[in-house]
Amino acid sequence: MEPILSKEEISDLLSAIKCGTINVDAIEDRGPGHGIPKIAKEVDLFGLYSRDETSGEMRIPNLDIVLDVFARNFGTTLTNTLQRTFLVERGEIVTSNFQNSLMELNNKGAIGIYSTDPLKYGCLFHFDNLLAFTLLEIMLGSSSANELMALDRNMTPIEINVLKNTMTGICTDLSKAMKPVVAMKPELIKAENNFRLVNIVDAETEVLVSTFQVKSANEQAGTLRLIIPYLTLEPVREKFKEIVSVTHASYTWGKTFAKEALEMPFLITARSGTLDLSIREIMHLKVGDIVDLGYDPDRPLDILVEDKQKYSAVPGERNGKKAFHVTGAISNSVGEHYGRQ
Repeated sequence: MEPILSKEEISDLLSAIKCGTINVDAIEDRGPGHGIPKIAKEVDLFGLYSRDETSGEMRIPNLDIVLDVFARNFGTTLTNTLQRTFLVERGEIVTSNFQNSLMELNNKGAIGIYSTDPLKYGCLFHFDNLLAFTLLEIMLGSSSANELMALDRNMTPIEINVLKNTMTGICTDLSKAMKPVVAMKPELIKAENNFRLVNIVDAETEVLVSTFQVKSANEQAGTLRLIIPYLTLEPVREKFKEIVSVTHASYTWGKTFAKEALEMPFLITARSGTLDLSIREIMHLKVGDIVDLGYDPDRPLDILVEDKQKYSAVPGERNGKKAFHVTGAISNSVGEHYGRQ
Protein backbone atom coordinates (compact mmCIF):
# COMPACT_ATOMS: atom_id res chain seq x y z
CA MET A 1 0.00 0.00 0.00
CA GLU A 2 1.32 3.41 -0.92
CA PRO A 3 2.22 5.73 1.98
CA ILE A 4 -0.45 8.29 2.83
CA LEU A 5 0.60 11.87 3.67
CA SER A 6 -0.69 13.39 6.87
CA LYS A 7 -2.78 16.55 6.85
CA GLU A 8 0.24 18.57 8.03
CA GLU A 9 2.49 17.10 5.32
CA ILE A 10 -0.08 17.88 2.63
CA SER A 11 -0.29 21.48 3.83
CA ASP A 12 3.51 21.80 3.77
CA LEU A 13 3.65 20.27 0.29
CA LEU A 14 1.04 22.63 -1.16
CA SER A 15 2.77 25.63 0.40
CA ALA A 16 6.16 24.52 -0.98
CA ILE A 17 4.71 24.12 -4.48
CA LYS A 18 3.01 27.52 -4.26
CA CYS A 19 6.19 29.39 -3.29
CA GLY A 20 8.31 27.51 -5.84
CA THR A 21 10.46 25.48 -3.43
CA ILE A 22 9.37 22.30 -5.25
CA ASN A 23 9.28 22.16 -9.04
CA VAL A 24 6.33 19.96 -9.96
CA ASP A 25 7.68 19.52 -13.48
CA ALA A 26 10.75 17.77 -12.09
CA ILE A 27 8.76 15.05 -10.26
CA GLU A 28 8.91 11.80 -12.16
CA ASP A 29 6.10 9.29 -12.18
CA ARG A 30 7.99 6.15 -11.27
CA GLY A 31 4.93 4.04 -10.79
CA PRO A 32 3.42 2.33 -7.73
CA GLY A 33 5.54 2.18 -4.63
CA HIS A 34 7.27 5.45 -5.36
CA GLY A 35 5.22 8.12 -3.62
CA ILE A 36 5.62 11.85 -3.76
CA PRO A 37 8.63 12.99 -1.72
CA LYS A 38 7.69 14.08 1.78
CA ILE A 39 8.43 17.59 3.02
CA ALA A 40 10.30 17.96 6.26
CA LYS A 41 7.96 19.07 9.02
CA GLU A 42 10.29 21.71 10.46
CA VAL A 43 10.52 23.94 7.39
CA ASP A 44 10.11 27.71 7.84
CA LEU A 45 8.83 28.33 4.33
CA PHE A 46 8.19 32.01 4.90
CA GLY A 47 10.87 32.63 7.53
CA LEU A 48 12.85 35.81 7.08
CA TYR A 49 16.14 34.14 7.84
CA SER A 50 15.43 30.76 6.27
CA ARG A 51 17.61 30.31 3.19
CA ASP A 52 16.45 29.06 -0.15
CA GLU A 53 18.27 25.80 -0.92
CA THR A 54 18.95 26.76 -4.54
CA SER A 55 20.10 30.38 -4.20
CA GLY A 56 21.30 30.45 -0.58
CA GLU A 57 19.80 33.95 -0.18
CA MET A 58 17.35 35.20 2.41
CA ARG A 59 13.76 35.57 1.27
CA ILE A 60 13.85 39.30 2.10
CA PRO A 61 17.57 40.17 2.04
CA ASN A 62 18.76 43.35 3.76
CA LEU A 63 15.41 43.96 5.45
CA ASP A 64 17.28 44.15 8.75
CA ILE A 65 19.35 47.08 7.38
CA VAL A 66 16.21 49.01 6.48
CA LEU A 67 14.66 48.40 9.90
CA ASP A 68 17.88 49.49 11.64
CA VAL A 69 17.66 52.80 9.75
CA PHE A 70 14.02 53.15 10.83
CA ALA A 71 15.01 52.52 14.48
CA ARG A 72 17.60 55.31 14.38
CA ASN A 73 15.16 57.70 12.68
CA PHE A 74 12.37 56.96 15.16
CA GLY A 75 14.72 57.42 18.13
CA THR A 76 15.78 60.83 16.79
CA THR A 77 12.15 61.84 16.21
CA LEU A 78 11.16 60.95 19.78
CA THR A 79 14.17 62.81 21.16
CA ASN A 80 13.42 65.99 19.18
CA THR A 81 9.66 65.90 19.77
CA LEU A 82 9.58 65.06 23.49
CA GLN A 83 12.87 66.74 24.52
CA ARG A 84 14.04 63.53 26.18
CA THR A 85 16.87 61.29 25.04
CA PHE A 86 15.49 58.11 23.46
CA LEU A 87 17.35 55.12 22.05
CA VAL A 88 15.56 52.63 19.81
CA GLU A 89 17.17 49.24 19.14
CA ARG A 90 15.83 46.64 16.74
CA GLY A 91 15.21 43.22 18.23
CA GLU A 92 14.48 39.90 16.57
CA ILE A 93 12.45 39.48 13.40
CA VAL A 94 10.11 36.46 13.40
CA THR A 95 7.37 35.05 11.20
CA SER A 96 3.81 34.27 12.21
CA ASN A 97 0.33 34.46 10.81
CA PHE A 98 -1.77 37.59 11.17
CA GLN A 99 -4.20 36.18 13.72
CA ASN A 100 -1.48 34.85 16.05
CA SER A 101 0.51 38.07 15.83
CA LEU A 102 -2.49 40.00 17.12
CA MET A 103 -3.30 37.47 19.84
CA GLU A 104 0.22 37.81 21.24
CA LEU A 105 -0.50 41.50 21.95
CA ASN A 106 -3.15 40.52 24.55
CA ASN A 107 -5.34 43.44 23.45
CA LYS A 108 -3.16 45.83 25.49
CA GLY A 109 -1.56 49.08 24.37
CA ALA A 110 -2.29 51.00 21.18
CA ILE A 111 -2.06 49.98 17.55
CA GLY A 112 -1.77 52.13 14.44
CA ILE A 113 -3.00 50.96 11.04
CA TYR A 114 -0.94 52.31 8.14
CA SER A 115 -1.22 52.30 4.38
CA THR A 116 1.95 51.51 2.42
CA ASP A 117 1.20 53.09 -0.94
CA PRO A 118 2.24 52.05 -3.59
CA LEU A 119 2.57 48.64 -1.90
CA LYS A 120 -0.54 46.69 -0.97
CA TYR A 121 -2.06 45.43 2.29
CA GLY A 122 -0.49 48.02 4.64
CA CYS A 123 1.14 47.36 8.02
CA LEU A 124 0.65 47.80 11.77
CA PHE A 125 2.70 49.42 14.53
CA HIS A 126 1.91 48.36 18.09
CA PHE A 127 2.85 50.37 21.21
CA ASP A 128 2.83 48.09 24.25
CA ASN A 129 1.32 49.36 27.51
CA LEU A 130 4.65 50.48 28.97
CA LEU A 131 5.62 52.48 25.89
CA ALA A 132 2.16 53.97 25.37
CA PHE A 133 1.74 55.18 28.96
CA THR A 134 5.36 56.36 29.17
CA LEU A 135 4.89 58.58 26.10
CA LEU A 136 1.57 59.82 27.51
CA GLU A 137 3.19 60.80 30.82
CA ILE A 138 5.91 62.76 29.04
CA MET A 139 3.51 64.48 26.62
CA LEU A 140 1.22 65.47 29.50
CA GLY A 141 4.06 67.18 31.37
CA SER A 142 5.75 64.56 33.52
CA SER A 143 8.97 66.06 34.95
CA SER A 144 10.72 62.72 35.44
CA ALA A 145 10.83 59.38 33.69
CA ASN A 146 12.57 57.57 36.54
CA GLU A 147 9.44 55.63 37.53
CA LEU A 148 8.16 54.15 34.30
CA MET A 149 5.16 51.88 34.71
CA ALA A 150 2.49 50.31 32.55
CA LEU A 151 -1.05 50.64 33.87
CA ASP A 152 -3.00 47.38 33.87
CA ARG A 153 -5.91 48.64 31.81
CA ASN A 154 -6.91 49.38 28.26
CA MET A 155 -6.21 52.82 26.85
CA THR A 156 -9.11 55.23 26.52
CA PRO A 157 -10.09 56.86 23.20
CA ILE A 158 -8.80 60.21 24.52
CA GLU A 159 -5.40 58.68 25.34
CA ILE A 160 -5.29 57.10 21.89
CA ASN A 161 -5.88 60.53 20.34
CA VAL A 162 -3.00 62.00 22.32
CA LEU A 163 -0.70 59.32 20.89
CA LYS A 164 -1.75 60.04 17.30
CA ASN A 165 0.95 62.67 16.79
CA THR A 166 3.66 60.15 17.64
CA MET A 167 2.00 57.53 15.44
CA THR A 168 1.87 60.00 12.55
CA GLY A 169 5.58 60.74 12.95
CA ILE A 170 6.31 57.10 12.18
CA CYS A 171 5.20 57.71 8.58
CA THR A 172 8.14 60.02 7.86
CA ASP A 173 10.66 57.71 9.56
CA LEU A 174 9.40 54.64 7.69
CA SER A 175 9.41 56.50 4.38
CA LYS A 176 13.05 57.56 4.84
CA ALA A 177 14.11 54.02 5.75
CA MET A 178 12.37 52.49 2.71
CA LYS A 179 13.65 55.12 0.26
CA PRO A 180 16.49 52.91 -1.13
CA VAL A 181 13.89 50.24 -1.93
CA VAL A 182 10.68 52.02 -2.90
CA ALA A 183 9.23 55.53 -2.71
CA MET A 184 6.73 54.54 -0.03
CA LYS A 185 4.21 57.09 1.23
CA PRO A 186 2.88 55.63 4.50
CA GLU A 187 -0.17 57.20 6.07
CA LEU A 188 -1.85 56.60 9.43
CA ILE A 189 -5.34 55.36 8.60
CA LYS A 190 -6.58 54.65 12.11
CA ALA A 191 -5.42 54.38 15.73
CA GLU A 192 -7.16 51.62 17.66
CA ASN A 193 -7.28 50.19 21.19
CA ASN A 194 -9.63 47.31 20.35
CA PHE A 195 -7.54 44.85 18.35
CA ARG A 196 -10.57 42.78 17.35
CA LEU A 197 -11.46 45.64 15.00
CA VAL A 198 -8.06 45.47 13.27
CA ASN A 199 -8.04 43.61 9.97
CA ILE A 200 -5.72 44.27 7.01
CA VAL A 201 -5.31 40.69 5.67
CA ASP A 202 -6.82 37.25 6.20
CA ALA A 203 -6.22 35.56 9.55
CA GLU A 204 -3.86 32.90 8.15
CA THR A 205 -1.78 35.29 6.03
CA GLU A 206 1.95 35.11 6.74
CA VAL A 207 3.37 38.21 8.41
CA LEU A 208 6.80 39.41 9.55
CA VAL A 209 6.98 40.73 13.11
CA SER A 210 9.87 42.97 14.14
CA THR A 211 10.33 44.25 17.70
CA PHE A 212 12.03 47.50 18.72
CA GLN A 213 13.20 48.13 22.27
CA VAL A 214 12.73 51.78 23.28
CA LYS A 215 14.90 53.17 26.09
CA SER A 216 14.91 56.53 27.85
CA ALA A 217 17.64 57.61 30.31
CA ASN A 218 19.09 54.07 30.03
CA GLU A 219 15.80 52.58 31.27
CA GLN A 220 13.39 50.38 29.34
CA ALA A 221 10.57 52.61 28.11
CA GLY A 222 8.62 49.93 26.26
CA THR A 223 8.42 47.88 23.09
CA LEU A 224 7.31 48.87 19.59
CA ARG A 225 6.27 46.14 17.15
CA LEU A 226 5.98 46.25 13.38
CA ILE A 227 3.59 43.72 11.83
CA ILE A 228 3.79 43.65 8.04
CA PRO A 229 2.44 41.00 5.65
CA TYR A 230 5.04 39.12 3.63
CA LEU A 231 2.94 39.83 0.54
CA THR A 232 3.55 43.56 1.08
CA LEU A 233 7.32 43.21 0.71
CA GLU A 234 7.50 40.32 -1.77
CA PRO A 235 6.97 42.51 -4.91
CA VAL A 236 10.08 44.59 -4.06
CA ARG A 237 12.26 41.68 -2.95
CA GLU A 238 14.72 42.26 -5.78
CA LYS A 239 15.03 45.91 -4.77
CA PHE A 240 16.12 44.82 -1.30
CA LYS A 241 18.95 42.86 -2.91
CA GLU A 242 20.32 46.03 -4.48
CA ILE A 243 20.96 47.73 -1.13
CA VAL A 244 24.71 48.10 -0.52
CA SER A 245 25.79 45.62 2.14
CA VAL A 246 27.26 46.78 5.43
CA THR A 247 30.38 44.66 4.86
CA HIS A 248 31.21 46.39 1.59
CA ALA A 249 30.59 49.84 3.06
CA SER A 250 32.99 49.25 5.96
CA TYR A 251 35.97 49.10 3.57
CA THR A 252 35.14 52.42 1.91
CA TRP A 253 34.75 54.21 5.25
CA GLY A 254 38.34 53.42 6.22
CA LYS A 255 39.70 54.92 3.01
CA THR A 256 37.47 57.97 3.36
CA PHE A 257 38.66 58.69 6.90
CA ALA A 258 42.31 58.31 5.87
CA LYS A 259 41.86 60.70 2.94
CA GLU A 260 39.96 63.35 4.92
CA ALA A 261 42.47 63.22 7.81
CA LEU A 262 45.20 64.50 5.47
CA GLU A 263 43.13 67.64 4.80
CA MET A 264 42.49 68.52 8.46
CA PRO A 265 43.79 72.02 9.43
CA PHE A 266 46.27 72.40 12.32
CA LEU A 267 47.11 75.40 14.48
CA ILE A 268 50.85 76.20 14.26
CA THR A 269 52.37 78.43 16.99
CA ALA A 270 55.90 79.87 17.09
CA ARG A 271 56.67 80.39 20.80
CA SER A 272 59.63 82.50 21.91
CA GLY A 273 59.08 82.00 25.62
CA THR A 274 56.64 81.57 28.50
CA LEU A 275 56.14 83.30 31.81
CA ASP A 276 54.01 82.92 34.92
CA LEU A 277 52.06 85.89 36.31
CA SER A 278 49.63 86.06 39.18
CA ILE A 279 46.15 87.45 38.69
CA ARG A 280 47.15 90.51 40.75
CA GLU A 281 50.14 91.20 38.45
CA ILE A 282 48.00 90.81 35.33
CA MET A 283 45.34 93.20 36.70
CA HIS A 284 48.02 95.85 37.40
CA LEU A 285 49.50 95.78 33.87
CA LYS A 286 49.32 99.12 32.09
CA VAL A 287 50.50 100.77 28.91
CA GLY A 288 54.27 101.16 28.90
CA ASP A 289 55.07 98.18 31.15
CA ILE A 290 57.84 95.91 29.98
CA VAL A 291 57.41 92.18 30.57
CA ASP A 292 60.56 90.08 30.52
CA LEU A 293 60.00 86.79 28.68
CA GLY A 294 63.33 85.37 29.75
CA TYR A 295 63.94 84.49 26.10
CA ASP A 296 67.44 84.21 24.69
CA PRO A 297 67.36 85.66 21.11
CA ASP A 298 70.14 83.23 20.14
CA ARG A 299 68.06 80.21 21.15
CA PRO A 300 65.76 78.54 18.56
CA LEU A 301 62.00 79.11 18.74
CA ASP A 302 59.65 76.34 19.87
CA ILE A 303 57.18 75.38 17.11
CA LEU A 304 53.94 73.93 18.54
CA VAL A 305 51.37 71.95 16.59
CA GLU A 306 48.05 71.97 18.47
CA ASP A 307 49.86 72.80 21.77
CA LYS A 308 52.40 69.99 21.26
CA GLN A 309 56.06 70.92 20.69
CA LYS A 310 57.12 69.34 17.38
CA TYR A 311 59.91 71.47 15.85
CA SER A 312 62.65 74.00 16.59
CA ALA A 313 63.23 77.00 14.31
CA VAL A 314 64.99 80.34 13.99
CA PRO A 315 63.01 83.56 13.42
CA GLY A 316 63.50 85.74 10.39
CA GLU A 317 61.81 87.71 7.66
CA ARG A 318 60.72 86.84 4.12
CA ASN A 319 59.04 89.06 1.52
CA GLY A 320 58.51 91.72 4.18
CA LYS A 321 56.71 89.34 6.60
CA LYS A 322 57.69 87.56 9.78
CA ALA A 323 58.76 83.96 9.16
CA PHE A 324 60.67 81.12 10.76
CA HIS A 325 63.04 78.52 9.40
CA VAL A 326 62.65 74.97 10.69
CA THR A 327 65.98 73.65 11.96
CA GLY A 328 64.95 70.39 13.57
CA ALA A 329 62.08 68.02 14.27
CA ILE A 330 61.37 66.99 17.85
CA SER A 331 58.77 64.41 16.79
CA ASN A 332 58.24 62.69 13.42
CA SER A 333 54.50 62.34 13.93
CA VAL A 334 53.88 65.54 11.96
CA GLY A 335 55.72 66.26 8.71
CA GLU A 336 58.01 69.26 8.36
CA HIS A 337 55.81 70.80 5.71
CA TYR A 338 53.19 71.59 8.38
CA GLY A 339 55.76 73.90 10.04
CA ARG A 340 56.33 76.18 7.06
CA GLN A 341 54.42 79.46 6.83
